[in-house]
Amino acid sequence: MFGKLFTSKRERELQRDIAIQRALALHRQHANKLQQHERQYMEKALRAKKGGDKVNFQRLCRMVAQTTNERRSVESQLLYFETILQTRDKVGLFKDFATGMKAMARSIGDVFKDFNAGEVLHDVETALAQSNQLEMTMGLVLDRISTAEMATPTEGDGISAEEIERIVSGQAASQETNVDKEIAAGLKAIEQELTGGESAGE
Repeated sequence: MFGKLFTSKRERELQRDIAIQRALALHRQHANKLQQHERQYMEKALRAKKGGDKVNFQRLCRMVAQTTNERRSVESQLLYFETILQTRDKVGLFKDFATGMKAMARSIGDVFKDFNAGEVLHDVETALAQSNQLEMTMGLVLDRISTAEMATPTEGDGISAEEIERIVSGQAASQETNVDKEIAAGLKAIEQELTGGESAGE
């Protein structure tokens, strides 16, 4: 009976881990696709601005803002998932280490009379209990993550269409003739706007 319960638990954990890895892969793919769209909208917005097409320029700036905010939201979720999984792995490493510590404490206690193995074992057991509680809590979080829908940014989050218009207008007015450099500079300016002036990573 207990063997079946253990197997069932392991199967549930395996299914959850597969679902989470699938979610991580989808988030990475989604972020990459959004980044491509962001670049393409920026290129079209520059073209519209230089061509004097005000209607399309404003529409495309809204699309750049929407896509940028969505990408950043997805990347934030991805970072959260990765951090949770890393913490779970660290908890697992500690449990393995603690098991080894218990065995070592018993062995040392057999050799040295003055060594109080009971105190060490008590300390390790206390730490393990805390570790188990953390692991259980994280298991609940991971269960929720594995079945959660991807969130979308709410209105007002991130950068606005008006800010994009200002950035694109500045790029269109520059003397730069290389389209790729114009696009890259515009996207970098957006990231700097969002991160409070810090340079975006290349």
